[in-house]
Amino acid sequence: MEEAKSKEDRYNEARIMHKSLDEKLQMLQEKPYLTEDEELEMKLLKKKKLYFKDLMERIKEEP
Repeated sequence: MEEAKSKEDRYNEARIMHKSLDEKLQMLQEKPYLTEDEELEMKLLKKKKLYFKDLMERIKEEP
């Protein structure tokens, strides 16, 4: 059975995912025009990015 990940490991994974999503968002935002698919992707990326930011906050507040 896999050992439970440490608080620090879970935080770092969430931080890396957040950073990756932020980089993808920045690439889309640099485009002068977005297709409908790109606009949808941008909304989904923002939601996922917010999820990982919230997750990092919850991990930090854990005892």
